[in-house]
Amino acid sequence: MLKTKKTENIIETCDVLIVDDDEFNLRVAGDILKEHYSIHTVQSGEDALKFMEVVPPKLVLLDLHMPKMDGRETMKRIQENAKWKKIPIIFLTSDSKPETEKECLVLGAADFITKPFVPMVMMSRISRIIELAELQNDLEAKLEEKTKLVEKVSLNSIMVIANTIDAKDAYTSGHSMRVAKCSSAIAKQLNWPEKDIQNIHYVALLHDIGKIGVPDAILNKPSKLSDEEFQVIKKHPVIGNDILKDIHMIRSVADGALYHHERYDGRGYPLGLAGEDIPFYARIIGIADAYDAMTSNRIYRHKLPQEKVIKEFEKGRGTQFDPQLTDLFLGMLRDGYDVDKEEGVISWDDDLAGQSSALLSKVLTEYAADIQQKSVTDALTGLYTRNYAEVRIGKLLGEAHQGSLMMIDMDNFKYINDTYGHIVGDMTLRAFADALKANTGSEDVVCRLGGDEFIVFLTDMTDRQEVAQKSQKILDMLSVSLEKLGCGNKSSVSIGIAVFPDDGKNFDMLYSNADKALYYVKRNGKNAYSFYSEEKAGSKKHNTGTDLNHIRTMLEGRMDEEDSGIFKVEYGDFQRLYTYISRGVKRNHQQVQTLLFTLTMDDNEGPGLNFEEPMKSLELAVASSLRMVDVGTRYSSIQYIVILLDTDLDNGKKVADRVVKQFYRMHGGKGVSISYDIQTMLPRLEGE
Repeated sequence: MLKTKKTENIIETCDVLIVDDDEFNLRVAGDILKEHYSIHTVQSGEDALKFMEVVPPKLVLLDLHMPKMDGRETMKRIQENAKWKKIPIIFLTSDSKPETEKECLVLGAADFITKPFVPMVMMSRISRIIELAELQNDLEAKLEEKTKLVEKVSLNSIMVIANTIDAKDAYTSGHSMRVAKCSSAIAKQLNWPEKDIQNIHYVALLHDIGKIGVPDAILNKPSKLSDEEFQVIKKHPVIGNDILKDIHMIRSVADGALYHHERYDGRGYPLGLAGEDIPFYARIIGIADAYDAMTSNRIYRHKLPQEKVIKEFEKGRGTQFDPQLTDLFLGMLRDGYDVDKEEGVISWDDDLAGQSSALLSKVLTEYAADIQQKSVTDALTGLYTRNYAEVRIGKLLGEAHQGSLMMIDMDNFKYINDTYGHIVGDMTLRAFADALKANTGSEDVVCRLGGDEFIVFLTDMTDRQEVAQKSQKILDMLSVSLEKLGCGNKSSVSIGIAVFPDDGKNFDMLYSNADKALYYVKRNGKNAYSFYSEEKAGSKKHNTGTDLNHIRTMLEGRMDEEDSGIFKVEYGDFQRLYTYISRGVKRNHQQVQTLLFTLTMDDNEGPGLNFEEPMKSLELAVASSLRMVDVGTRYSSIQYIVILLDTDLDNGKKVADRVVKQFYRMHGGKGVSISYDIQTMLPRLEGE
């Protein structure tokens, strides 16, 4: 009755397996299909599962209602078996209700056929389902073939990437390959399946991909790394994770990159994970990575002998390394394990590698350039980081360039953050960075040290007057920026300057001496600049003459511009003062004296002296010594400016002396000295 192919009573193929507890239904269905398909019939779900163990059919016709194991349970068992889950199932049922049809489809059936069978309908539905299944299988086979080709290209690409990474570090050539071989050897000792062994091999090959974002100068530095340089090195696991996080072909590949420097005791980086919180792949790669570091030659030492390597792993058991994995690896070492004798896992295809390497090199080069740019610049301001600036300035000095190093610090920046919030604080830092960029050239080096501290190296600029003018421009520009941000009277800038080679023969000396000059400015009231050579020579007086000349130039240069209001210093009051004076001087052709009083901390005072009380005394001294027509305002936290109308120079000096005497009478000195500078400002004549 049934069409089957048999060899020694064993069925070789079966197109359709019919499962129904009713023998009549089996005979009818068989008669409809036997001319076109090889079929087999059984009367229970249990018998269907037994048959399928021997000969999986192309399609199953399954009665929905059967005793013991019904169609629902039989279908569930079929779908749970990985070998059978793609076999299409058509339910046979005498129930033609829509609810039953819906139930069949929800259960995962490809279709359903109602009883009694209609031959034309049955043949049509079965042929359509088998045809679709064969088409799907054919597409899957082609997809699998294409996937294998893609994987082969990808694996060759991995080799290119690994070689590219190793090529960056002249002292660790072949490191990624050796770590991959060692990781695979450990996985074999753990009796992992072959596919898992191959997977960890690929993961290990890429564990150091983040080094693509580490500057070559740091990777290849022959001497001990500085703290800042080590911090850059410690970023490579995070960079590697960022590169690999969206790659799903290799399981756990991003974990291998991110966690291979974590320690079992929690003292590793970048996240400080401990114990079994560290992914297992990463714990294996961590051991292989350390092994290769010990057994490879370095510029600062030769590779360690096997007995020393064993002692190091014994020492690191349970602290740096997983104790159980360490015991396993120690057993391998004592048995004479040598990574150089280990067989590779990846099969190399030169043609495919050649096709992929050009593209990979381009991608990696562009990615590396972007990463390295980010690694040497500050994210907030776009200025160079300290480490890069130090290297670049050192290189300039080594190439016989001269220059001036400016150490710059924003005064009272914490107050801005605390009062106006960190958003305004960030805006202030960016505005300051813009002021530095605007006052420097392409050959200069501008760097944010961190927080509110900056350095500027003015390449080949050593003339102190030129540097002083540059410093004053920076002070003025920041003052304008702070005014626009609404915190102009809350912050200022202090600048310490060291000139090469007079103030230092190398970067470290320049940096140290510029810092000392900055401290002198901070100690004497802030909002000014000072040269180390002047501070060292005992000059305790601020360069107030330069400030006053600057004020005079700006005032006299704008006398013809009615109501311009563009003379901007630290406080907005002086803008209004300028408008008032400019009108009076121009209208009456008066002689004007400008006084600039400056407070200075005495030598025996510490750096924590507050200038607010002395400034209040100075303001009272000025107020009690001036006429009603004279005007004055604070110029900085330690300076007060006064404009005396219709007064000659001698009378101006008398007024100044009177203010000084009144100040000492009110304040009594108390660790602070007062000095003044005076200049005559005449109205500019037409045509001048």
